[in-house]
Amino acid sequence: MMNNKLALEDIQVNIKYKLASLWATLMLLYIYADYFELMTPGKLEKMIALKTPVGPTSPQILISFSLLLIVPALMVTLSIFLKPILSKWLNIIFSIFYGFISILIIVSEFGSKWHEFYVLYNVVELIILITIFYQALKWPKIVKE
Repeated sequence: MMNNKLALEDIQVNIKYKLASLWATLMLLYIYADYFELMTPGKLEKMIALKTPVGPTSPQILISFSLLLIVPALMVTLSIFLKPILSKWLNIIFSIFYGFISILIIVSEFGSKWHEFYVLYNVVELIILITIFYQALKWPKIVKE
């Protein structure tokens, strides 16, 4: 009998591309979670009435929400283009920050029938953020002789 096995090629992926893909995945999860949330009872009415989870809509609130989502969107590109040491620490810092936000959302929405899907999204987002943290923390080092 022949002992030929077909093996699939497995290339080493640069840490920068791993982190960028994780941030891109996180952004897609944010988009879909927010999109599906529009289909929950009362959400559209609250939007029309200019109500947010933290109070009435204002220019300052919209800027705050924008900044909250601009950072992970930028991390897709910054993870690739920044110097390794800066990229490593930004990935660590922002993964911790957004991880705490996910935990707060999980705790506040847990048990809410119409937001079970939102808890699910935030659990997956938290796993992605933990993976970002871990990958950045174990960033490969160059051995200098």
